[in-house]
Amino acid sequence: MTIIEMKKYDDTTTNEMSTVADRLPPLDEEEMQWATSHHYRQYAHGFMADHKDGQATFFHKLGVNFQRVDETMVRCVSVVDHPFCFTRLASMKVTFESAGIEVQLDPYTVVIPYEEPPEEEPQEEVVGVEVA
Repeated sequence: MTIIEMKKYDDTTTNEMSTVADRLPPLDEEEMQWATSHHYRQYAHGFMADHKDGQATFFHKLGVNFQRVDETMVRCVSVVDHPFCFTRLASMKVTFESAGIEVQLDPYTVVIPYEEPPEEEPQEEVVGVEVA
């Protein structure tokens, strides 16, 4: 393979891949106010106080896994590949950073493939004899 062919391969591979940071959606003004509110900054500090270096928590409802690296830094270990989860990650990043805590994303964050939740079968109403 010549250097030109290698360069072509490298450009193609780089263009097809996007980083987690590139996939974070911009937050609107209301989301920014929410993410930087005292309540959520306090939550970020609580997360840091409740975790030791290396401990992680997977937030199931948000599809995000955060790990404390040290007293000034957290790392997103994984995020589910769904727009809702990337939006939640974006708001968590803003919250932690507004609390003075650095957030690491790439190259540490693994994107977990999204799986549709199983459909629940409708409950049939059972008609029976009423007992007095």
